[in-house]
Amino acid sequence: MTVIYMPKQSNGTVHSSKDLNQLIDYVMNPEKTNNFEYVSGQNILDIHSTCDEMLATRTMANTLKNKPRKNEIYGYHFVQSFSPDDHLTPEQVHEIGCKTMKEYLGNSAEFIIATHTDKPHLHNHIVLNATNPLTLNKFQQSKNDLERLKEISDKISKEYGCKIIDRPND
Repeated sequence: MTVIYMPKQSNGTVHSSKDLNQLIDYVMNPEKTNNFEYVSGQNILDIHSTCDEMLATRTMANTLKNKPRKNEIYGYHFVQSFSPDDHLTPEQVHEIGCKTMKEYLGNSAEFIIATHTDKPHLHNHIVLNATNPLTLNKFQQSKNDLERLKEISDKISKEYGCKIIDRPND
């Protein structure tokens, strides 16, 4: 059984560079990711400088567009969780996460995926930069987008033999 969601405590959004840094540190924790084995990024040159790279993208966008903003969203946090009953390996869980996000966002988004292996239920943490590094536009997410992400996650998870459950309307 696969579930993908945005954590409720933050509504899945990150509102400061400090919070982005803390989230990335937590997500990439070597004790949870088998010493970074299950961490990868898209449009990230070095996973160990993810926060700096995401902040540089944001700064470049604000400078070039001459639109420094206050109270803006720096990033988004998603969790994709799997049941132990699905009998997936950490490699498979990580692969499902990567495929899900690439189908959802295409190749231009800037994000990291970290697969946590410290609990019986393997799960991916995904941190998406709110600023697209190619277009320099902000990611705009609607309820329909999150539903589309869930559908993509279900489709790809099913390809790996995961049980998919019907969800009540959110």
